[in-house]
Amino acid sequence: MRTHYIAYFSPAGSTRTVAKMIETALQRHEIKAILLDLAPQGGADMATLAPKVKADACLWLGTPVYVDHAVPQVLEFIAALPQGINGVAVPFATWGAVCSGVTLLEMAQHLGKRGWTTVGAAKVLALHSSLWASAKPLGAGHPGADDAEKMGALVAAVVQKLSATPVVPLGAQVLDYLPPAYAAEAWEKSLTVTKAVLGKHQPDRSRCNGCGTCVKLCPTGAFTWEDGYPVVGERCVRCHQCTRHCLQQAFAYAGEVIETRLHQMSAQSPEQAETVIYV
Repeated sequence: MRTHYIAYFSPAGSTRTVAKMIETALQRHEIKAILLDLAPQGGADMATLAPKVKADACLWLGTPVYVDHAVPQVLEFIAALPQGINGVAVPFATWGAVCSGVTLLEMAQHLGKRGWTTVGAAKVLALHSSLWASAKPLGAGHPGADDAEKMGALVAAVVQKLSATPVVPLGAQVLDYLPPAYAAEAWEKSLTVTKAVLGKHQPDRSRCNGCGTCVKLCPTGAFTWEDGYPVVGERCVRCHQCTRHCLQQAFAYAGEVIETRLHQMSAQSPEQAETVIYV
């Protein structure tokens, strides 16, 4: 019997919700999973977390989609996973109805380089994390009951797969689902480049009162202190939890401009706004 692990990075909570859906579905098959939060209290130590995954593991690995890719923390976790332990993996990604990009394929490729076999995957529709103040946010109501049902179907299919010998891998071409032009564009995108284009993300000291809420909430541990004020460092992934929860509104955020742009991008997307499982 394989040991099941569910590892996830979830700044806004959607990927954690899906992780719990998977855990519940596994319990229906009398399988107890070990959950690994890749961002506990301001940044997980991947070198400590990853080796906890033992031989003959089935790793369910979740990320939100940022700039058409998996977040750096998830790729760091994969890079730290033990090799040669007969592991299989099921990557899953939450996306906000704009584009899921090459996230699942990227994760499968990185897992393969570590000797892990991908046996299933899912892209799960979720409330877009940048539209918390919108009256009509993309992905509203997701992940919900319908998504949980689909994740239950994925769990059942994976459990069935793992009962066979040999275990049949998920073909890489299955996850290469974007039209070629969109896929090529997605591969060229980068969170690092996007951050550079967006410019500095720092609190306005004329508004900030040094309460430290942003420091406590940051899932990447990107903050340090300088002269009694929080300072954002390079590990920031622009999840905007600091922006969303700052009572002083010390972080600039052009919400209406961002909302308009995201809705335009969603309208042009080649993907249907829905949860899809791959087995």
